[in-house]
Amino acid sequence: MKILLVNWSWYPSGGDWTYIENVQKLYESKGHEIIPFSTHNTKNVNSAYSRYFVDTYDFKELNKHKSISNGIKALRTSVISKDALYKLDLLLNDHDIKVAHLNNIHHYLTPAIIERLYNRGVKIIWTLHDFKIICPENSFISNGDVCEKCITGDFYHCAVNLCKKKSFLASALASFEAYYYHKKKIYDLVDYFLCPSQFLLNKFVQFGFKKSKMLVTNSCYDISLVDNFIASRQLNSDDYIHEKYVLYVGRLEEIKGVHILIEAVKDTNITLKIVGTGKEANLLKKTASGHSNIEFLGFKQKEEVFKLTMGALYVVCPSICYENLPFSIIESFLFSKPVIASDIGGISELVVDGKTGLLFEPANSAHLSEKMNYLWNNENIVYEFGKSARIHAESMVNYVHHWNHLNFILQNFS
Repeated sequence: MKILLVNWSWYPSGGDWTYIENVQKLYESKGHEIIPFSTHNTKNVNSAYSRYFVDTYDFKELNKHKSISNGIKALRTSVISKDALYKLDLLLNDHDIKVAHLNNIHHYLTPAIIERLYNRGVKIIWTLHDFKIICPENSFISNGDVCEKCITGDFYHCAVNLCKKKSFLASALASFEAYYYHKKKIYDLVDYFLCPSQFLLNKFVQFGFKKSKMLVTNSCYDISLVDNFIASRQLNSDDYIHEKYVLYVGRLEEIKGVHILIEAVKDTNITLKIVGTGKEANLLKKTASGHSNIEFLGFKQKEEVFKLTMGALYVVCPSICYENLPFSIIESFLFSKPVIASDIGGISELVVDGKTGLLFEPANSAHLSEKMNYLWNNENIVYEFGKSARIHAESMVNYVHHWNHLNFILQNFS
């Protein structure tokens, strides 16, 4: 069967891409042919189907240079992408697509493609990576704090509170888009929603989505990638990092709570390595200035991240937003590394307090510091947590578990 795999990016762009790579591998291992539908970008992984990819505007640039004309461009492209509809029609004319598996589509491909797929008789699965459908800002964060005002369907709160990039234009546009697609009942045309966490499913049901259409599937991950990496490094002791440190891997943005983490380790003897880039990078480096135990490593390729994870004592995930099921935690667990994380969102479904790691009160740097010092000074407990973490991750993200859900859906379509 030909399956259309849809995502705004076709290059390593975060957790969504990690999932895309893995679910594509899973489908192909079962004999299905994957056809990608995405956007043009110089970073893209090569694809024989790139002629069907969509042209886009750089919304960050449009937001920097605010004007009526740029506002109209953003409105035309981010709510309904005519180019996406045109390219999708070309693709569907050329290929017999039975099923479309959607991922992140807002702004670039736009939910308008759902109606087009439905009208062409294509069955639709959608893996939800965030809360964009029910929160115009997408993370239930408003100006640094958790906010659920829009979960009632009153999306104007996003515009009033300047939730999106602290910009009225961006926030109003996000509010308009949310009203538009909910009033058209576009999301009712989706056959099944895949939810990586129970927490996410509960939020969508609270909004009013039909529970019968939603499945908690966790995620999927090719565990052999980690196992092969470990095996190859065990043959060469020179590949080990011979120092004691803890690790953060992720975007350097306010909602990720890295500023909380820096505050927690400032006055300790804990060595912290921070991997990642983002708009808060310079501010965070300034905050950490003068503290030699904090090191910023910038962006690292996957192999280097693996090496750093393998060498770490434990990993920290200090998010202040509703995380779904972070791959940074999954990969840490697969390396038998426990995680200290905020007790928020879907994180607590991965980090079982006192078994696979430790949970702390979100945004509480003193509480985080206490947990970090405890594990830093108790390596025997780190080892025990790490063993449990590996077992827990294997049970949640293995291919068999994820395929059982996908196969159930595909059989219902036939």
